[in-house]
Amino acid sequence: MAIVLTQALVDLAHTKFGTKWAEDWQQSKALLTQFTTPIDGAQGKYMRFPRIGGTEVQEYTDNEQSISFSKLKHGNYGFKPRKFFNAIPLNTDDTEEAFDLDFTLGTIRNAQQKAAERFMDEVTLGVVRDQDTGLYRVKTDSDSGNGGGILGYSYSGENGEDKHALDLTYESFAKGEGNLVAIDYATTGTGVSSMLAGTLIDRMKYIVRRLAENEAFNSVDPSEIVLAISPAIAQVLGSLEMSINRDYAIGDLGDIGRPVYNRAIGATIVQTNMLPTMNTEDKNGTPVNGARMCCAWLKSQVGFGRWAGTEFRIKDVNDKVAVDYYLRVKGKAGCGRRRDDAVFVLPVLES
Repeated sequence: MAIVLTQALVDLAHTKFGTKWAEDWQQSKALLTQFTTPIDGAQGKYMRFPRIGGTEVQEYTDNEQSISFSKLKHGNYGFKPRKFFNAIPLNTDDTEEAFDLDFTLGTIRNAQQKAAERFMDEVTLGVVRDQDTGLYRVKTDSDSGNGGGILGYSYSGENGEDKHALDLTYESFAKGEGNLVAIDYATTGTGVSSMLAGTLIDRMKYIVRRLAENEAFNSVDPSEIVLAISPAIAQVLGSLEMSINRDYAIGDLGDIGRPVYNRAIGATIVQTNMLPTMNTEDKNGTPVNGARMCCAWLKSQVGFGRWAGTEFRIKDVNDKVAVDYYLRVKGKAGCGRRRDDAVFVLPVLES
């Protein structure tokens, strides 16, 4: 005998699993705190970062010196929301599907939670999966919705109307500016090692230098710097370097979904398959095409916000023969750079 879903059962399940989804959404914050600064209470069409920057103390030499006041320089960078949804049908004609409603809804909720977490990773990096190629690329104006994130535009101004792209030109890098760390940069000669791991460490040390020069690196926590690498780069770092140069161990590189602090590299390592590729050049001006956009940033200078109203809802469907209800989840999230000079791109050619 088929199970009949009454409205009372639907309302009960809606409340139960809606609450569970809200808990899931909140627990995801623990994942994001390892490589961003979560910002609660995001609302409206443009969220400005709630921070004050540029304050300096004043020296005085005379006890009778008149007080002069400092103006508070509010940071006006921020982010806009990217929206997501997912809907899965529930067919109660099938007795087995509706027999254990908790199991059915729980299974679907778990799958939707994982999908939402992948979306939050996309938002954090500022990428989107290309519908034609299936590959990830930086989100641009040609895509619907907003951009933002670590690699995409940063927004500023009262309503976020001003957009700022990363400066990835070799010309700026040569001046000690911009966001690129050249693909063939080495501190001296060929670097601490002619292999990939050594040159990557060289570039990370250069990033620390730039952060210090820009007065951006004010934390004593070494895990404050985050480095995102692709699985292919992790494979090269973890096997090739250690097998050829056994006295030099690169250490733990984490796994997908498990960031880890790496002492040798001096950063929290995040493995992700969402890093796009880019065309760049070396110091001789020779084009280098298809380099993976590994990137590094200060997590205190990358804000991630989630909008209220994220929901898991069970809706009645009146005009579909095989579908009685559908389970929908939807929400909004945004990410943005607090300051552009705390984000760097380290292009790497994968093997």
